[in-house]
Amino acid sequence: MNFMSKEEILAVHEKKLEEFLRSLELWDSLVKGELKCVLCGVSISVRNIGLIIPSKDNIVVCCSKPECMFKAKELRSDRNEG
Repeated sequence: MNFMSKEEILAVHEKKLEEFLRSLELWDSLVKGELKCVLCGVSISVRNIGLIIPSKDNIVVCCSKPECMFKAKELRSDRNEG
C-alpha cells in the first residue's frame, strides 16, 4: 500500500503503523532509535510518535508531547504556505 499520496491522513491505527512507516521509509530509523522529534530532539518510538508532517523535500516527525504537537501544527502551516 502506498501512503504517499496527495490526500491527508488524519490517523493511522496502531496495527497499520509499521506498514505506514515502512511506506515512508521511516520504520528502520524508528527501530534503530535514529528518528528524532523535529522540535525537542527526543528519540521517537511507537509509544511516543505524535505527528508525521510531509513537506516538499522531506518528512519530519514530532513526538506526542502536547507542547511539541502544538508547535508542529504551526510548523505544518508554515511548510504548506511555502
